[in-house]
Amino acid sequence: MHYRLCGLTLAVFLSACSGGSDSEPEKAPSSFTPQVTVVPKIDAPTPGSAVFSYGPEDGISRSSVSEEPASKSQKITVKGIPVQFTASAGHLISTGSIPIGTGLNYRDADAAIFYTAYTRDDLPKENRPVTFVFNGGPGGASAALDLGFLGPKSYDDDASDKAKTLLWKDNPNTILDKTDLVFVDPVGTGYSEAIWPNKNEDFWGVDSDAKVLRSFITRYINANNRQSSPKYIYGVSYGGFRVPIIAQLLIEKGESGYLPDPSKKPAKVLSGLILNSPILDINSDCSSRYVSCHGVLPTYAMVKAFHDKSVEKPDFDLPAFLGDARLFAVTFNNLYKSVFKSVDQKISDRSQWNIYLQKPESEVFLNRLYKITGIGKLYKLGEGADSNPWIANPNMDSREFVKRFSPQETLQMNDGRYFLEKDTVDPVVDRTDVNYDHIKSYLAGFADYKAKSRYLGSNGKIILHWNYMPDQHLSVTGDRFASAIPDLTFDVTLNPNLKVLIQHGYYDLNTPFHKTEVDIENANLSSRIPIKTYLGGHGIGPGRTDGYEKVLAELDAFYDQPAVVKLAAFNAALPEARNP
Repeated sequence: MHYRLCGLTLAVFLSACSGGSDSEPEKAPSSFTPQVTVVPKIDAPTPGSAVFSYGPEDGISRSSVSEEPASKSQKITVKGIPVQFTASAGHLISTGSIPIGTGLNYRDADAAIFYTAYTRDDLPKENRPVTFVFNGGPGGASAALDLGFLGPKSYDDDASDKAKTLLWKDNPNTILDKTDLVFVDPVGTGYSEAIWPNKNEDFWGVDSDAKVLRSFITRYINANNRQSSPKYIYGVSYGGFRVPIIAQLLIEKGESGYLPDPSKKPAKVLSGLILNSPILDINSDCSSRYVSCHGVLPTYAMVKAFHDKSVEKPDFDLPAFLGDARLFAVTFNNLYKSVFKSVDQKISDRSQWNIYLQKPESEVFLNRLYKITGIGKLYKLGEGADSNPWIANPNMDSREFVKRFSPQETLQMNDGRYFLEKDTVDPVVDRTDVNYDHIKSYLAGFADYKAKSRYLGSNGKIILHWNYMPDQHLSVTGDRFASAIPDLTFDVTLNPNLKVLIQHGYYDLNTPFHKTEVDIENANLSSRIPIKTYLGGHGIGPGRTDGYEKVLAELDAFYDQPAVVKLAAFNAALPEARNP
């Protein structure tokens, strides 16, 4: 397998911290009467007292991290109904083995994992779902999915501007009415750090990351007596990649991973997965590998239709438009395999492609590419590569597309409806988020968590160090290198009652919706896993998705849907035709 050269660089400079240990006292000579020494009491750490570092070599001492959460009783109104809940924030220590006792008495402490939780204490736990939420990157913290997205509060711009201070309002798009929420920061993000002698980079890989986060979920469930609660995992972008792997570990462990429920009710291992804008298989991504770009063609078509204002016309038939784009993607893929695959390789061979360009059908194909993407011009037999970019290489990836779509402007990778402002970095590289700036003061006021450290929203070093080599000791079969498809297949096979929902935006050039459709179809999972698509970009969320009420309605339906072997009724709601 040949790989394209693709790298992202973000510099993060944070201060390091270190812990110490006490040496054993010297024994007094037997001929002397020992003096009584009063050993001063060492205070246990309090929530927010530890100082965290986020570099590859960093780790923190176990004794400096408190497992006591800070918490505060809160109340919001959701869909006109008052919702009483507790907001909590703090750390749990992920471990490699079963914990012994409580407090500091643990073996194999791996990492201090920070979380923010919102829990309804007035509802029976055995019926109340709890959802663990993960951001992507890898290297992204969870605050961007909490504030103004799934969590109970959003930043009030207008009121804050008038009052000249940070003010919050109830988030009308929260899903707290359906499920308790636990927002989790992976190692090296937020306030999460490895525990010495482990280092942060020890957990910067597909399986080491999933293992430590699975351990956190298990610890949270046991510490809060949620064994009998329905459990869901929600992941955005790379979070959608890590979720099936975490699920595989939870399902394989089964009920044995949980302590007995004090209520004697049976444990529920895992109920469902929500994958928002996931990349499930990097090996089928033509921006990273020398493979066909047919999976992104329908996204090119939707971006062009948006800028042509076609989608605004009353007679625009979206299902028919997408069905046609998917059919052309099949034609494109077939021609890639038979005619121009060698053009796109590390060592290019244009012989087959040049022969094809002399045939009349080449006009039909290239002119269809022009019409569906808006790039280039109409092709006439005999024209050279200097006059049409599709002749130079018809397998154009997303990065090339965003540069060529408009000569004067560059499209955003995360949302092809918008152009980058002058002298700005694409959000796909610069993962800053206003909520990362606000989360520290928000947690202090809303959950009474007063942190000393800076909250690290995005750690660019993680991307540079990330290890996609899978753990060969896991029982999942298939080629797992840079792919979560084998894990997802394992999940729904071993647990046929597991509910899975995939969400995508039509204008997302980062993780294209049709690429996921193709990946799911090639894995023979199309009849099992619904893929919902929306008029939005990367990371389907409020404010970035037209008709977000549809997203909320389908999330409600997903949580309300009983665990069944086949989600036929839920699948039927998808209007667009599948890739034939």
